[in-house]
Amino acid sequence: MADTENDIPLNIWAEAVNSLFSDDLPESLFTLSEAEIAAVSRLHPHRWPSTGRACIKWDLTVQGRAFTFPPPSLRVLQPASHTAFTTDSLVLGRAAFSDFDPLLHPFFRQASDTLWSTLDPRKLACAILHIAKGAPVSPGHLCVHEEGGFYWGDGTHRYEVLKRSGSPDLYFLAEPEDVASIETLLAVEWREGC
Repeated sequence: MADTENDIPLNIWAEAVNSLFSDDLPESLFTLSEAEIAAVSRLHPHRWPSTGRACIKWDLTVQGRAFTFPPPSLRVLQPASHTAFTTDSLVLGRAAFSDFDPLLHPFFRQASDTLWSTLDPRKLACAILHIAKGAPVSPGHLCVHEEGGFYWGDGTHRYEVLKRSGSPDLYFLAEPEDVASIETLLAVEWREGC
Protein backbone atom coordinates (compact mmCIF):
# COMPACT_ATOMS: atom_id res chain seq x y z
CA MET A 1 0.00 0.00 0.00
CA ALA A 2 1.29 3.49 -0.85
CA ASP A 3 2.16 5.87 2.02
CA THR A 4 1.48 9.06 0.07
CA GLU A 5 -0.17 9.86 -3.22
CA ASN A 6 3.33 10.11 -4.81
CA ASP A 7 4.26 6.58 -3.75
CA ILE A 8 3.59 3.82 -6.25
CA PRO A 9 2.00 0.61 -4.87
CA LEU A 10 4.31 -2.41 -4.83
CA ASN A 11 2.06 -4.45 -7.12
CA ILE A 12 2.41 -1.80 -9.87
CA TRP A 13 6.21 -1.78 -9.46
CA ALA A 14 6.27 -5.58 -9.61
CA GLU A 15 4.10 -5.55 -12.75
CA ALA A 16 6.38 -2.98 -14.40
CA VAL A 17 9.56 -4.91 -13.55
CA ASN A 18 8.03 -8.19 -14.75
CA SER A 19 7.06 -6.60 -18.05
CA LEU A 20 10.72 -5.76 -18.69
CA PHE A 21 11.58 -9.46 -18.65
CA SER A 22 8.48 -10.71 -20.42
CA ASP A 23 7.95 -11.32 -24.11
CA ASP A 24 4.35 -10.25 -23.66
CA LEU A 25 3.55 -6.88 -25.17
CA PRO A 26 0.78 -4.59 -23.96
CA GLU A 27 -2.47 -5.54 -25.64
CA SER A 28 -3.00 -1.83 -26.39
CA LEU A 29 -0.31 -2.09 -29.09
CA PHE A 30 -2.55 -4.47 -31.01
CA THR A 31 -5.94 -3.04 -30.16
CA LEU A 32 -7.15 -0.31 -32.48
CA SER A 33 -10.40 1.52 -32.01
CA GLU A 34 -12.71 2.43 -34.85
CA ALA A 35 -12.08 6.10 -33.97
CA GLU A 36 -8.30 5.63 -34.38
CA ILE A 37 -8.79 3.86 -37.71
CA ALA A 38 -11.17 6.56 -38.95
CA ALA A 39 -8.73 9.32 -37.90
CA VAL A 40 -5.97 8.08 -40.24
CA SER A 41 -8.16 6.79 -43.05
CA ARG A 42 -7.72 8.71 -46.26
CA LEU A 43 -4.82 10.82 -44.92
CA HIS A 44 -2.07 11.56 -47.43
CA PRO A 45 1.10 9.59 -46.56
CA HIS A 46 3.02 12.71 -45.50
CA ARG A 47 0.40 13.17 -42.73
CA TRP A 48 0.50 9.59 -41.43
CA PRO A 49 1.63 9.33 -37.80
CA SER A 50 4.07 6.61 -38.92
CA THR A 51 5.83 8.83 -41.48
CA GLY A 52 9.27 9.79 -40.27
CA ARG A 53 9.34 7.03 -37.68
CA ALA A 54 12.68 5.63 -38.85
CA CYS A 55 13.23 3.43 -35.79
CA ILE A 56 11.12 0.36 -36.52
CA LYS A 57 10.71 -2.41 -33.96
CA TRP A 58 11.07 -5.51 -36.13
CA ASP A 59 9.89 -8.89 -34.89
CA LEU A 60 12.46 -11.21 -36.45
CA THR A 61 11.62 -14.26 -34.37
CA VAL A 62 10.30 -17.48 -35.86
CA GLN A 63 7.26 -17.08 -33.59
CA GLY A 64 6.66 -13.59 -35.02
CA ARG A 65 6.37 -15.05 -38.50
CA ALA A 66 2.86 -16.16 -37.60
CA PHE A 67 1.90 -12.50 -38.12
CA THR A 68 3.48 -12.31 -41.59
CA PHE A 69 0.54 -14.13 -43.12
CA PRO A 70 -3.13 -13.45 -42.42
CA PRO A 71 -5.06 -16.30 -40.81
CA PRO A 72 -7.07 -18.50 -43.14
CA SER A 73 -10.52 -17.31 -44.09
CA LEU A 74 -13.24 -18.29 -41.65
CA ARG A 75 -15.06 -19.80 -44.61
CA VAL A 76 -12.31 -22.35 -45.14
CA LEU A 77 -12.73 -25.53 -43.14
CA GLN A 78 -9.22 -26.13 -41.88
CA PRO A 79 -7.40 -25.85 -38.57
CA ALA A 80 -6.31 -22.31 -37.67
CA SER A 81 -2.70 -23.48 -37.51
CA HIS A 82 -2.78 -24.84 -41.07
CA THR A 83 -0.65 -23.04 -43.67
CA ALA A 84 0.40 -23.99 -47.18
CA PHE A 85 3.97 -24.20 -45.92
CA THR A 86 5.70 -23.82 -42.60
CA THR A 87 6.94 -20.32 -41.89
CA ASP A 88 10.02 -21.63 -40.10
CA SER A 89 11.27 -22.95 -43.46
CA LEU A 90 11.50 -19.41 -44.84
CA VAL A 91 14.75 -17.45 -44.81
CA LEU A 92 15.12 -13.94 -43.43
CA GLY A 93 16.83 -11.22 -45.44
CA ARG A 94 17.69 -7.58 -44.95
CA ALA A 95 18.19 -5.03 -47.71
CA ALA A 96 18.34 -1.27 -48.04
CA PHE A 97 15.02 0.40 -48.94
CA SER A 98 16.84 2.56 -51.47
CA ASP A 99 18.11 -0.56 -53.29
CA PHE A 100 14.84 -2.48 -53.06
CA ASP A 101 12.15 -0.01 -54.05
CA PRO A 102 13.22 0.45 -57.70
CA LEU A 103 13.14 -3.35 -58.12
CA LEU A 104 9.47 -3.72 -57.27
CA HIS A 105 7.65 -5.01 -60.36
CA PRO A 106 5.78 -2.07 -62.01
CA PHE A 107 2.42 -3.84 -61.70
CA PHE A 108 2.81 -3.83 -57.90
CA ARG A 109 4.14 -0.28 -57.55
CA GLN A 110 1.78 2.00 -55.64
CA ALA A 111 1.46 5.78 -56.03
CA SER A 112 0.96 7.87 -52.87
CA ASP A 113 -2.18 9.47 -54.27
CA THR A 114 -3.92 6.17 -55.02
CA LEU A 115 -2.98 4.04 -51.99
CA TRP A 116 -6.42 4.36 -50.38
CA SER A 117 -8.22 3.33 -53.54
CA THR A 118 -5.94 0.49 -54.67
CA LEU A 119 -5.22 -1.15 -51.31
CA ASP A 120 -7.58 -2.34 -48.58
CA PRO A 121 -8.25 0.89 -46.62
CA ARG A 122 -8.81 -0.85 -43.28
CA LYS A 123 -5.62 -2.92 -43.55
CA LEU A 124 -3.67 0.18 -44.58
CA ALA A 125 -5.02 2.22 -41.64
CA CYS A 126 -4.22 -0.63 -39.24
CA ALA A 127 -0.67 -0.90 -40.59
CA ILE A 128 -0.19 2.87 -40.18
CA LEU A 129 -1.37 2.79 -36.57
CA HIS A 130 0.50 -0.40 -35.71
CA ILE A 131 3.80 1.09 -36.89
CA ALA A 132 3.05 4.53 -35.42
CA LYS A 133 2.47 2.95 -31.98
CA GLY A 134 5.85 1.23 -32.16
CA ALA A 135 4.39 -2.25 -32.17
CA PRO A 136 6.62 -5.05 -33.47
CA VAL A 137 6.48 -5.52 -37.24
CA SER A 138 6.81 -8.93 -38.86
CA PRO A 139 8.67 -9.01 -42.18
CA GLY A 140 6.62 -9.40 -45.35
CA HIS A 141 6.87 -12.36 -47.71
CA LEU A 142 8.94 -11.35 -50.74
CA CYS A 143 8.49 -13.15 -54.05
CA VAL A 144 10.29 -12.97 -57.40
CA HIS A 145 8.04 -12.11 -60.34
CA GLU A 146 8.38 -14.32 -63.43
CA GLU A 147 8.79 -11.20 -65.61
CA GLY A 148 11.50 -9.76 -63.36
CA GLY A 149 11.43 -7.69 -60.21
CA PHE A 150 9.73 -8.38 -56.90
CA TYR A 151 6.25 -8.46 -55.45
CA TRP A 152 4.82 -9.07 -52.00
CA GLY A 153 3.16 -12.43 -51.45
CA ASP A 154 2.05 -10.91 -48.15
CA GLY A 155 3.02 -7.58 -46.66
CA THR A 156 2.03 -4.95 -49.25
CA HIS A 157 0.26 -2.74 -46.71
CA ARG A 158 3.16 -2.95 -44.24
CA TYR A 159 5.64 -2.23 -47.00
CA GLU A 160 3.84 0.91 -48.18
CA VAL A 161 3.79 2.27 -44.62
CA LEU A 162 7.38 1.23 -43.86
CA LYS A 163 8.74 2.73 -47.05
CA ARG A 164 7.40 6.13 -45.98
CA SER A 165 8.66 5.73 -42.40
CA GLY A 166 12.23 6.68 -43.18
CA SER A 167 13.63 3.33 -42.07
CA PRO A 168 16.87 2.68 -43.96
CA ASP A 169 16.45 -1.11 -43.97
CA LEU A 170 13.79 -3.58 -44.92
CA TYR A 171 13.49 -7.10 -43.53
CA PHE A 172 11.64 -9.79 -45.48
CA LEU A 173 11.02 -13.52 -45.60
CA ALA A 174 11.64 -15.55 -48.74
CA GLU A 175 11.40 -19.11 -49.95
CA PRO A 176 14.84 -20.82 -49.84
CA GLU A 177 14.55 -21.65 -53.55
CA ASP A 178 14.19 -17.90 -54.36
CA VAL A 179 17.46 -16.88 -52.68
CA ALA A 180 19.63 -17.19 -55.82
CA SER A 181 17.13 -15.20 -57.92
CA ILE A 182 16.84 -12.50 -55.27
CA GLU A 183 20.63 -12.21 -55.01
CA THR A 184 20.97 -11.59 -58.76
CA LEU A 185 18.86 -8.42 -58.34
CA LEU A 186 19.49 -7.21 -54.81
CA ALA A 187 22.29 -7.03 -52.24
CA VAL A 188 20.91 -8.97 -49.27
CA GLU A 189 22.23 -9.83 -45.86
CA TRP A 190 20.72 -13.21 -44.97
CA ARG A 191 20.16 -14.03 -41.32
CA GLU A 192 19.93 -17.47 -39.83
CA GLY A 193 18.61 -18.82 -36.57
CA CYS A 194 16.08 -16.07 -35.81
